[in-house]
Amino acid sequence: MSRPDCTHARAVRVRVPATAANLGPGFDVLGLALTLYNEFTVRETGGRLHITVAGADGLPDDESNLFYRAFAALCRETGRPVPGLRIHMALRIPSGRGLGSSATAVAGGLQAANALLGIDLSPEELLPLAVRLEHGHHPDNVAPALLGGLVANTCTGDTIHSVRLPFPDDMLAVVFIPDFEMDTVRGRKLMPAHYAQADVVFNTSRVALFLAALTSRRYDLLGAAMEDRLHQPYRTQLFPALPALIAAARGAGAWGACLSGGGSTVLALTPRGPVAEQIGAAMAQAAEAAGGIGGEVCVLEIERQGATACLAGEDDL
Repeated sequence: MSRPDCTHARAVRVRVPATAANLGPGFDVLGLALTLYNEFTVRETGGRLHITVAGADGLPDDESNLFYRAFAALCRETGRPVPGLRIHMALRIPSGRGLGSSATAVAGGLQAANALLGIDLSPEELLPLAVRLEHGHHPDNVAPALLGGLVANTCTGDTIHSVRLPFPDDMLAVVFIPDFEMDTVRGRKLMPAHYAQADVVFNTSRVALFLAALTSRRYDLLGAAMEDRLHQPYRTQLFPALPALIAAARGAGAWGACLSGGGSTVLALTPRGPVAEQIGAAMAQAAEAAGGIGGEVCVLEIERQGATACLAGEDDL
């Protein structure tokens, strides 16, 4: 994270990337940061809390706001009083699409308090509190939001291990973001309490193959490596067109494709060049053909830095 060059800033601007969790078989384990961002500008005022939001409707503008709750949580964790704040949110990551929008609020609130109050904790030190604040208490979105890049995560009780892994620089992420939300909680309820041994082995082998394919640059293996039996078949009940979109991406030249997080976004890992746009167009056409599903295509880089903070100017609020 980049920090303001002072011990106690008056105003900071925090930028937090979108994330794609699971990447197919890495259910609740793998996460990837992408170059699509939510930005939060925070000024210490000494007065009452004031929150404004651009880019989304219906978010709370009081102390129940997740960004504010994360900010206040770090204050309490470090024995500091919560100051009066003026917060402006510029939201470009749509909610309910499997792109980690709530993780940006958690990571953003923590980094804003960290920078504004001169707490100076590392992203790794912020991570356990981020996991406690994130709905479901999973690190697969908040870890890449804080650390950047591709992150592998494990949790044992309160112990969290999040490790950044090398990710190739010759690959893009193409996402099709449908114009409907998917309920993550409802999607999880569709999954069985127990899995067949063959399905568990299937997924563990695909996670190993996915990491091996990236490390060895055997991108031809990613199609098989991004297959899943633990969550996507069940979430397809909420998004019946998902297999058609994955097939369309693969058919247009994607190395592999999957549901991003709990959906509804579909993510494809692709070569650079004109083929990336073609893959996005193929997913959009498949969505339209599958029942008139509209949406947006974005061709994104991998965000390797994670959440950043800098001094905010007088015109930023």
